Amino acid sequence: MSGRIVLCTAALAAGVAASRASAHPVPRAERGYVSTVAAILPNVLGLQATVLGGDDRVSVRNWSTKTVVILGYEGEPYLRFGPGGVFANVWSPATYLNRVRSGPVDVPAAASGHAKPLWERVSPGTSYVWHDRRIRWLGKQQPPAVARAPAEPHRVKNWRIPGRAAGRPFAITGFLGYSPPAGTATNSGGFPTWPVVGALTALLLAALAAVPLVHRRARRTV
Repeated sequence: MSGRIVLCTAALAAGVAASRASAHPVPRAERGYVSTVAAILPNVLGLQATVLGGDDRVSVRNWSTKTVVILGYEGEPYLRFGPGGVFANVWSPATYLNRVRSGPVDVPAAASGHAKPLWERVSPGTSYVWHDRRIRWLGKQQPPAVARAPAEPHRVKNWRIPGRAAGRPFAITGFLGYSPPAGTATNSGGFPTWPVVGALTALLLAALAAVPLVHRRARRTV
């Protein structure tokens, strides 16, 4: 009998992990919003992209043998990864907008998506990190789904950052999710997840501890 209870306890532990995964499909972040890179489509062998700080910065590393260009908000060349390092287009508005997460930014009047690129090296290596507005929620109000249920996780939007590798188009694709702050996540029934799981665990442990006592009493009465 004790073996059965041990198996039940193990099953409960697995259920805890599953319930936790369902309650938190995306990692936690202090602000509640987390961006995740889903794929590079089509795949560029040797090109890597990740999101840092929840939804704060995009990090791209080019280990391929191809020259990779990331496009800005108007479709203009913004960053170039290739021989000699990483270069930013001086006339791309994104070069200035992406220096800070938020707040006022001085963008030169000559900066335009139609201007001929003027490249300036910003890194001697193969990687570069920047604030990209496409991976964040820019509204002054919360997304409608988050406003309706702030204690539940949500998929807020899909996003893409276009580019070219050796002249061929590709896109870094991903999604923005919302994960409620610590202590506010609930299950689909609206009840706090961990108090319920904790109570069930305590009951199983109590049953497990009672098994030897039952066996001892049974032996005494024989």
